[in-house]
Amino acid sequence: MEEKNRHKSIALTVCLIVVGVLLTAVLMCTGIISVKHFLISLNWEWNFWTCLEAIGTIGATIVALFGLNLKEVREKQRAVAKVVSSWISEDSEPNADGTAYVRKAIIHVNNESAEPVYDVTVNTTLDNGKHWLGPLSAPDLIPVLPAHRELQFDITIPMLGYRHMEMPQVACTFVDPNGRVWERNIDGKLRNCSKEKPHWVDQQDDELPVKGDDFTPFNPMAVCLMFLNALNKDPHGEAMRALISPQATGWGKVDWDELKRDYGNCVPTSNTRFPAPHVAIISLVADKSLQGKKSRRQRNDN
Repeated sequence: MEEKNRHKSIALTVCLIVVGVLLTAVLMCTGIISVKHFLISLNWEWNFWTCLEAIGTIGATIVALFGLNLKEVREKQRAVAKVVSSWISEDSEPNADGTAYVRKAIIHVNNESAEPVYDVTVNTTLDNGKHWLGPLSAPDLIPVLPAHRELQFDITIPMLGYRHMEMPQVACTFVDPNGRVWERNIDGKLRNCSKEKPHWVDQQDDELPVKGDDFTPFNPMAVCLMFLNALNKDPHGEAMRALISPQATGWGKVDWDELKRDYGNCVPTSNTRFPAPHVAIISLVADKSLQGKKSRRQRNDN
């Protein structure tokens, strides 16, 4: 807010100077004000073109100074955000018995500035932004990312269900100490989205990122789709028990008819969270029009 008021004050000052210069030049050209009224004698023939040239020179100087000030303000605004970044690193490590290599993937969220940033969210994507998976093993919201701190989140297990996909990418949003909202997108570009609000947009590919080889217990999306399909075709839960862990004893008392009424018409969102290494959470939505969509910020200039 202080920078915004300072910006307005500078703009008003510049406008007043320009108006003053123009008014003085017009009065001198029309003879209402003469250079003879000044204590210093000036031997300069004042005419229209001389005045115009002087006004242009002064105006260009003011615009240049004003432009430099705007650039300085923008640089100060980006001072913290430009050194906050996120990326995914991948490596292949041998498994315990040395018979195969395991694809290891780590999300990195780094703040190199001298100030903390807040409300950091990360979103993993596959196939260059066509399939958004959500935070995976990262928290839904990181309240504070301290200064000079890097956080790492292992997404090796979540990525086991997407072996056919190329290297994943990650985008992040965060709030700087002055309350501005920034996005570091999957190609590393920084964007100020403080004047934007979230809205639903179509993804590049409406199909869920599940292929034939992905229907394994390691792919929570595949398990979710199998569960919903069985829920509609097997309302009494006879075949459903094949998808339920023996340790999940609470499912023995489930009313399958009620479960079908509540969730039979739901579809999964692409947002997947792993609060523990072998536990995945997928949100369901009853509004099928939202399937294949993701949340994105849009401009709100009101």
